[in-house]
Amino acid sequence: MQTDEATLQKVFSHIDREELAQLAMDVVNFPTPTGSEEEVARFIHDWLQKQGIETFLQHTEPGRANVVGVIPGTGGGPTLLFNGHMDTALSGGQEDLWITGSTRPEWQALARREDDVIYGSGIVNDKGPLTCTLAMAKALKESGVRLKGDVIVTGVAGEIGRSPVDHYQGPAYRGKGHGARYLVTHGVVGDYCIVVEPSQFRITWAQCGAVFIKITTYGEPMYGPFVDHPVAAKDSKNAVVRMASIIPALEEWARRYEQEHRYEFGAGTMVPKVNIGSIFGGAPFKPNFSPAICNLYVEAFMNPEQRAVDVLREVRAVLADTDIEAKSSLFLSVNGYESKGAEPLVSTMEEAHEYVRGRKVEPIRSAFTSTYADLTVFAEVGIPAIKCGPAPEAADAKPATSEMQKVEDLEAAARMYAFAALEIANRDRA
Repeated sequence: MQTDEATLQKVFSHIDREELAQLAMDVVNFPTPTGSEEEVARFIHDWLQKQGIETFLQHTEPGRANVVGVIPGTGGGPTLLFNGHMDTALSGGQEDLWITGSTRPEWQALARREDDVIYGSGIVNDKGPLTCTLAMAKALKESGVRLKGDVIVTGVAGEIGRSPVDHYQGPAYRGKGHGARYLVTHGVVGDYCIVVEPSQFRITWAQCGAVFIKITTYGEPMYGPFVDHPVAAKDSKNAVVRMASIIPALEEWARRYEQEHRYEFGAGTMVPKVNIGSIFGGAPFKPNFSPAICNLYVEAFMNPEQRAVDVLREVRAVLADTDIEAKSSLFLSVNGYESKGAEPLVSTMEEAHEYVRGRKVEPIRSAFTSTYADLTVFAEVGIPAIKCGPAPEAADAKPATSEMQKVEDLEAAARMYAFAALEIANRDRA
């Protein structure tokens, strides 16, 4: 550790636990489904300005913006980016019910606090961690500690996994790196990046990419009294029946896929998964007709060595073996990456964890590195990046649905990020 104890404690003393908790709740209270991030971006922008921090908005498209805050260095040190996203996986709206089947208070854009725990949409993914970087920036500014390099905090639009397809078009369906890609191609870059997404405080420098695949089966529109039920599904004239017979083959492939594409790296094991996310065929209000078309929508994660076109070929091989006529195509593809040159970030955050939390950081669970995160965007453009953020530490906790965060963990994260800023941005760039 190069930073002296007095400087660390001086910065830490400006991280106010209750102020941080209230700020996190204020940010959660903005409904921010993908495509509707501008209002909370403006709130964060105004908050940073009140702290005397240089800040600006990047409008990625109507109704959407990234927010960027900059603490300039004195010169000669590396620029350190902190990146979080403002859109949320769930927002409590009608669309959520297609996925969740019900609603819970913690899935609403309405924060509530019970003792030391905050509940609400995004408090884990990713508004809580993002708020920790804001508190860190405020503490650096108020402390008067000057660093050699710039420290930049960013909140981006459109990280959540969505993509335009069929009649689902427009900003609400542009995610998976939308804001982060705009960020790095419009002037906000650095020497290092810490992506503050939920990881249970554990560290990874690799994340999966992903493909979205649409599969279509065909049949013949037919009024119910004229429908036959052949034994072989391939002989059915009902597109839904044909699709249903393909699903077992896709599930069998999914089991093979995660074994064949396991990826070992220094932080642990990446296990890319396949998920059938949606099926649509026919008219719910007219079940007396068999449909002529049925669509199935699949996500397959990819390790850093895979290519999207090869995953599509795997799917097509599975479909060919079913003897059922089906068409398949990609409608989203983002590559996975293992970041290069991230060792200084890793060692610094390991040291920060031990200093702040009093114990060594544990190896990251495969589920937290086998998913998409904006880390891949920074790695793609050559910025060494890691992911590290607070999240419930129970073994069965899942960031997209376990939306609850301990205030003490938010405070610990803010301190860890401050530690990293002091250590990284105060080095000589050479």
